[in-house]
Amino acid sequence: MLRLVCGNLNYSSWSVRPWLALKHAGAEFRVHDVGLKTEADWKPRILGFSGAGKVPVLVDGSLSVHESLAIAEYVAELNPTAQLWPADQKLRARGRAISCEMLSSFPALRSRMSMNLRGRAERTPVGPDIDAEVARVLDIWKASLSSSGGPFLLGDFSIADCMFFPVVTRFRTYGVPLSGAPAGYSASLFDLPMVQELQRLARETPAIPEYDAALAG
Repeated sequence: MLRLVCGNLNYSSWSVRPWLALKHAGAEFRVHDVGLKTEADWKPRILGFSGAGKVPVLVDGSLSVHESLAIAEYVAELNPTAQLWPADQKLRARGRAISCEMLSSFPALRSRMSMNLRGRAERTPVGPDIDAEVARVLDIWKASLSSSGGPFLLGDFSIADCMFFPVVTRFRTYGVPLSGAPAGYSASLFDLPMVQELQRLARETPAIPEYDAALAG
């Protein structure tokens, strides 16, 4: 059985992404939470699975795959009928481009709106840097939904939605106002049974005080 070595599903955006891909694919897998920042030996535990020293890691027999997008791609290859990428070549190209942009960009959003699925912030961070990044995310969503027809970024649920779901949760946690197509997109994601399951799991995870403190802003 596949094993997803991950961080706390309430806080770890990187871990949530492959979790969603595995769930959507209907794959059989076990979750191995390394106790990120809550157990003394969490760093050596990660190194036991990957020399990169980061989560998530997908373990499939003797193979270990790290990095969330690479894991999602591997899951898509193992489960082609799940159609984690659309059949349309142009939509696949868009999906891969925006997924890579999500992983390589948006430093202000990552640092000032850290993921906290069950949490709610006291205020919404503002400033030229983060405002520009929020606007870029919304532009990506609007363009993708317009091109695909929705309700998800590439039409049906895909790896691109796995990549952007943590941002959807950040916007809710930090009170970023949504309207029109982005609001509908957010609602469609939160309506998914697997997302509702994820939220139940997140409520049960140990608190990480330094992350929760960020909600006070």
